[in-house]
Amino acid sequence: MFHRLIRGTRLAHRRFLVILTFPPSALDRVGRRCDGAGSCCCARARSAQRHGARGFTIPEVLAVVIIIGIFAAAASPTFIQLMRDRRVNRAAMEITGLYRLARSRALGRSNPVLVRWRESGADQGFQVREGIVRRTGDVFAEGCKSITDWQDPTQAQLVTDFKPKSFVGATYELAGFSFLDENANAQAFAEMCFSARGRTFVRYADGALFDALTGVPRVNVANTRTGLVRTVFIPPNGVARMAL
Repeated sequence: MFHRLIRGTRLAHRRFLVILTFPPSALDRVGRRCDGAGSCCCARARSAQRHGARGFTIPEVLAVVIIIGIFAAAASPTFIQLMRDRRVNRAAMEITGLYRLARSRALGRSNPVLVRWRESGADQGFQVREGIVRRTGDVFAEGCKSITDWQDPTQAQLVTDFKPKSFVGATYELAGFSFLDENANAQAFAEMCFSARGRTFVRYADGALFDALTGVPRVNVANTRTGLVRTVFIPPNGVARMAL
């Protein structure tokens, strides 16, 4: 006996569910309608369902894993080199930010600010120091030449520093730093002072007199393995920029 139940409305799709109820005698008749091979309609349906849900075989999975491994091994050196070049870019951006910070701080606080570079030694790297004169309190210094010793804590205070480490495992282990003056000569020591009036002074010997900056010194940051070089230019107006 067949019972048909129709669900839905006129506005909906004409989807319906058919429920077939067979008495035991009808099930016997359906079972006897199987073909000569011994498989009936229900068996064929189950077989088709199993065939549609078929997954990957072990050889197929292994082939895909091997292909992925080959591509990963081929791309690994390029990826490592890209990461090292990004570290060089980041170091150059750090140096650019130091010089810009010094200039903006000097203008904003009406106080001279110094950026010091030393190639070797205990204080290797870059330092940003702000000049002060202690009288009855912390009084702003008048200019770059009013500070006789920028390392004296009574005359200047440390603002920030950038000391790239070169040992194995350090962030910038493959980054080489060099300071070139206006004539493209490498300098192991350099101090650049930004005055409160927006002027820039430079000297290349500790204790020497400051001279007004007229050229464009630069800092080179190089990847010692790949040869990639990023250059930071410091023009006379003091607005440092990085060249790609």
